[in-house]
Amino acid sequence: MQIYIHLPFCKAKCQYCDFNSYAQTDDATKFSYLAALRSELKMAGKQFAHAQIKTIYIGGGTPSVLDAAAIAQICQTLRSAFDLTDLKEFTIEANPESLTEEKLAAYRQEGINRISIGAQSLDDRNLKSLGRLHSAIQAIEKLKLAGQYFDNVSCDLMIGLPYDSDGAVKEEILRLAPLVKHMSVYQLTLEKDTPLAKRAEDGRVLLPSDDEVADLQNTALDTLKSCGFYRYEVSNYARKSYESMHNMGYWTDEEYLGIGAGAHSYIKTLDGKKPLENAIRFASPKNINAYIAGINCVDAFDKVPRVEMTVLREEDVRFERIMLGLRTTKGVEKELLEGKIPPYMQKFFVLKDGRYSLTDEGFMVMNSLLVQILP
Repeated sequence: MQIYIHLPFCKAKCQYCDFNSYAQTDDATKFSYLAALRSELKMAGKQFAHAQIKTIYIGGGTPSVLDAAAIAQICQTLRSAFDLTDLKEFTIEANPESLTEEKLAAYRQEGINRISIGAQSLDDRNLKSLGRLHSAIQAIEKLKLAGQYFDNVSCDLMIGLPYDSDGAVKEEILRLAPLVKHMSVYQLTLEKDTPLAKRAEDGRVLLPSDDEVADLQNTALDTLKSCGFYRYEVSNYARKSYESMHNMGYWTDEEYLGIGAGAHSYIKTLDGKKPLENAIRFASPKNINAYIAGINCVDAFDKVPRVEMTVLREEDVRFERIMLGLRTTKGVEKELLEGKIPPYMQKFFVLKDGRYSLTDEGFMVMNSLLVQILP
């Protein structure tokens, strides 16, 4: 089983962000939220007493905006609530402007062994356009600092930004690659009603065309390969043995608990051991105050108010195994796609060791392929 912990606090909301995150939250609300989150962890520990926890991921929001003591309390609650004997990977997200050496030392002391830093770009013009609070110099400095405390450092890089070019993307990767073992390379997506989407619609910001973004993606792929990274998922690259175990769990049907406002869970067992008849998926309310109120009015995990509760049928599980599995270079079992790939699509697939996976060209058109092969 995996655990995801959501800390929805940010110093400022980025221009492109539609995640469940909140800027400038008052201290009283943060205190109440963290208390509720620790309560949910304790209740989850009792419910899933037999669970073997493989990975933990603290995300957000921006976990690093909280002081070191707040993260330490969460880690201490985790250790008291769950058996972490089999824990292999413990990740925390951070942004350069709020990450300090004191926090890095505290994370390491509490058993965190992987950090993911949101660099996003090494062009200050792009960072300003995105509403990021750090500079390119800060991003590099904090990645170097993180490397003094953690062997397993990851960073995010976004492409398709206003000032991107093939040369700029290549240079960014060449500067970042020596500092990290893992890199997530995402294409900018304009989410409806975000400030950046509105500026793009009004012509106040100009973004690369789809063809230009495709060229940028190919440049990123080639440069990362030349730096010793391999693609193991459509947007993720790693040096050997440094793949994100937690994210791979999402894509390979692992059971996971989502703790916090808006967090999603995928449960296949009653108590971490005894199988349920059908897997279930559910989420907590996104609103912070609704989440806090829901936790404070119950005394057991299975009584916590949930939203988006879904019981997954066998065909639902099969659908998700294909959809998520094809995001990875590991792919899916041959049987799941038998007879589903028409001849004109076969150039986008590779069949190896009884599994179908996508080629690099296939990853570029993955969404359109899935629409045609999934029921």
